[in-house]
Amino acid sequence: MRIAYLDPHPVPDAIPEALQILQTVDALARVGASVTLVTPAPEGDADPASILGRPLARGAALVHLTDLRRRWWAPSRSNKLFYVQARRWLREQRADAVLVRNLRLAEEIVDEPGLAPLFFETHEVFAQSFREEHPDMDWRRRSKLVALERRERRVYARSRGLVALTQLLADDIHREYALPTPIVVAPDGVDLEAARLADVPRAGNPTPVLLYLGSLHPWKGVETAVAAMRDLPDAMLHVAGGAELRIAELAALATLHGVRDRVLFLGAVPPVRRFEVIAAADVCLLPLTKASIASRYTSPLKLFEYMAMGKPVIASDLDSIREVLTDDEDALLVLAADAHALARGVRRVLDDAALADRLGRAAKARAAAFGWDARAKRMLDFIVAHASSREGSPA
Repeated sequence: MRIAYLDPHPVPDAIPEALQILQTVDALARVGASVTLVTPAPEGDADPASILGRPLARGAALVHLTDLRRRWWAPSRSNKLFYVQARRWLREQRADAVLVRNLRLAEEIVDEPGLAPLFFETHEVFAQSFREEHPDMDWRRRSKLVALERRERRVYARSRGLVALTQLLADDIHREYALPTPIVVAPDGVDLEAARLADVPRAGNPTPVLLYLGSLHPWKGVETAVAAMRDLPDAMLHVAGGAELRIAELAALATLHGVRDRVLFLGAVPPVRRFEVIAAADVCLLPLTKASIASRYTSPLKLFEYMAMGKPVIASDLDSIREVLTDDEDALLVLAADAHALARGVRRVLDDAALADRLGRAAKARAAAFGWDARAKRMLDFIVAHASSREGSPA
């Protein structure tokens, strides 16, 4: 099976989206597919080994198209020039299936004659996320919403198949668009070998270290973790990830709560060091909000990485998280967006070493089911089953 994976963002790159794409391509190759990842050329000297900590698997290849947006004559910073290049590349190459997770790119190629069938990897109901981000709709936003709904329906209807991160996301797609397109649920994964290599004995921290690792979007709930530090005067919070402006906002919030001296912002962490950062923590946090993208659609990379390292996890009690974790078995699940509830969960673990050990061991055992290879095998079986059928394709 020859798969072309296309994305308008340069890969390799350290952002979570690029890491997820690279891991997916690498794992698909490991389970037997021949995969070509096609993106704009990244800046600098980034290579897969700098992200994965090892070379790409045999059977995976990178094709970097010229990033025309960097040329002085480029009309804008939009991705339209990449879409043109991607269509040309697909017409000139032979693939059995095309895999895309960018909605705009998918719309550009889904009806292109002569191309291999498209499989779309969806991470959210885009229209639902837009409605929640813009509760006060003016005419411009209503117009954008209508266009987004039309684009999403078209891509979902005309794709040969959809790969959804959670069952809840698959259910919402069916409810929102009522389409016959087949869907496979494939949660994100974890590099189990990288976690094993990083899981070495270490001395405990004199002051307990709580960790949040990942992007700092508001729906991630890092504000809740910062506020929870008011109830945890004997602990430190390490926040790994994020850009300078967002870090400055959260630092100001920590100052407002009087906990700035106990919140350490590590900034962006190189992907190859993320397990090292997790290893240094005592408790790992996933304080997601109640937004749909968090409560129904997310399958957080950091969650599986926390679990694979055998860390006790305190996470928001949301349906998306309950697809993976069970309260008081392999994590403590607490009320979302409630700083006091988060602090109480942390306190339980800090005060009960036996509980922390039990949760960590159970989480590590559970993580074994979420390796990237297992995810890739599920995706590949689905793609093989539907690539030659007409099910889910346009009439």
